[in-house]
Amino acid sequence: MSNADVLIVRVVEDKSELLQLMLAVWGSHKMMIDLHTYDVAEIDALGLFTAAGETAALASWTRRDETAYLCALHSLRPGEGVAIQMLAAVKTAAREAGAKKLKAMLTNDNMPGLTFYQRQGFRLSGLYLEAIDHYRSVIPTIIKTGYRDIPVHDALELEIGL
Repeated sequence: MSNADVLIVRVVEDKSELLQLMLAVWGSHKMMIDLHTYDVAEIDALGLFTAAGETAALASWTRRDETAYLCALHSLRPGEGVAIQMLAAVKTAAREAGAKKLKAMLTNDNMPGLTFYQRQGFRLSGLYLEAIDHYRSVIPTIIKTGYRDIPVHDALELEIGL
């Protein structure tokens, strides 16, 4: 990324692009974390944008008590460090909102995500066998196969202190 391509963090008011990404990648813009369903359309969202207004990354998150929950993080420029910048912005916003830790939930197929979060200091904090199978009773459009055609059944929880 060049200096001319400095990215600007801002709150996302119009979530249509984020919702389209969620539908394309996940099959829904609703997420279940800790037995709570979060509609990405209704929770906080941040984005990284170029000076020209082009989207580089989007993330949605919310806070309950002293825990923030990262519901989605999408980099539209893989390999450029944009996801790291987006995660840093979410961590800052969550910390400023009073959160003491940030949790992320991944599906069992998401090997790139698991690698990414662990490299950013997240630790495994939970394994929920067949959680995604159960979530499909609430959100039936959730994908059935994911990364490299791996069947999606289980959820992995990761967290990091803020």
